[in-house]
Amino acid sequence: MKRKSPDDEFLERILAAGAILVNIGDIDILLEQILTEARFFTNADAGSVYTVEGSVLSFCHSQNETIVSRGQRIPYTRFTIPISTASMAGYVASTGKILNIDNVREIPDEAPYSFDDSYDKIAKYRTKSVLTLPLINNRQTVVGVLQLINARTHQREFVPFQSKMELLGKYYATLGALALERAMMTRTLLMRMVKMTEFRDPKETGQHVNRVGSYAVAIYDSWANANNVSDKDQILNRDILRMAAMLHDVGKTGISDSILKKPGMLSEKERTVMEKHCEIGAQVLHNCESTFDEMARDIALNHHENWDGSGYPNQLAGEEIPFMARITSIADVFDALCSRRAYKSPWPDEKVLEEMEKLFLNKFDPELRVHFISQFEALKEIRSSYPE
Repeated sequence: MKRKSPDDEFLERILAAGAILVNIGDIDILLEQILTEARFFTNADAGSVYTVEGSVLSFCHSQNETIVSRGQRIPYTRFTIPISTASMAGYVASTGKILNIDNVREIPDEAPYSFDDSYDKIAKYRTKSVLTLPLINNRQTVVGVLQLINARTHQREFVPFQSKMELLGKYYATLGALALERAMMTRTLLMRMVKMTEFRDPKETGQHVNRVGSYAVAIYDSWANANNVSDKDQILNRDILRMAAMLHDVGKTGISDSILKKPGMLSEKERTVMEKHCEIGAQVLHNCESTFDEMARDIALNHHENWDGSGYPNQLAGEEIPFMARITSIADVFDALCSRRAYKSPWPDEKVLEEMEKLFLNKFDPELRVHFISQFEALKEIRSSYPE
């Protein structure tokens, strides 16, 4: 068999990466993957992704290999900046043009945009070259901005982005924009379902389900990395899990307002009725036509089952409980402990961790304990990114 050339292997990787992007449904997983693939092909040390939300750019995801190599975390930070020509990302969003800057500290004074080095100072990082690309949909509307930072040589020296990297970056920006529109529609539909639940249950907010979905993915990623799950399978599973976990309590739409909106603890009889939300959720999602449908149904039905068989609705035990439901259970309880309720204030982190440790003795899959603990700081950062 003829051996593939490096160029052939590179082309195969490009095509495979493109196929992955168009099959991702969750917007957060998609944006992270767009950034990962674009950084790989341009050999960029770092990067960020923004989405257009009205008149502002929302900073969604960032990656920085240098900072991670120091053992530091990239914080889950979400903020917005005006869409104007004053910043590089704003300029690209406003004009739809690509910016390829060799050295951000040598931007001419007459340029409408400038470089803000406040992040560099905080992170003790030095940005040099920046390639900023618009994510443009079929209607020629900018829906986001992809920013790649510090192209590298094989010796990992920071250098300018070559002009051919603009073509690669543009290719992924185009694919990303098309996938992003589809993911935005998917997220809109999901959030409409969540909103229906929120009208019935004030605790079931969009922020709550975003936190639970993000917590679940963080725990799953730790487990997948430890168990040598392939990159392709991990991307697929985390994408579906992120969306499916958001619908864990969709069955609450079938529970009486007198129970859902009761300002206090439920009686035993009321608790029995409330527990029916798992089966109702499974009924809502019972027409399974995809892996997402199956996972969403399994999570809705089984996220209150306990490892020792004491949960509901079917008293499943151990590995009888679907794996993603086991992960979502951890995420859901963690968020409940950290959140304010009519009958309690948010618990401090130390008390939350102590309680979760106890629950790993009988409620949660004990194999997942190490993955929850290892992600505890990341979970706290996610929590702060989706405040009530």
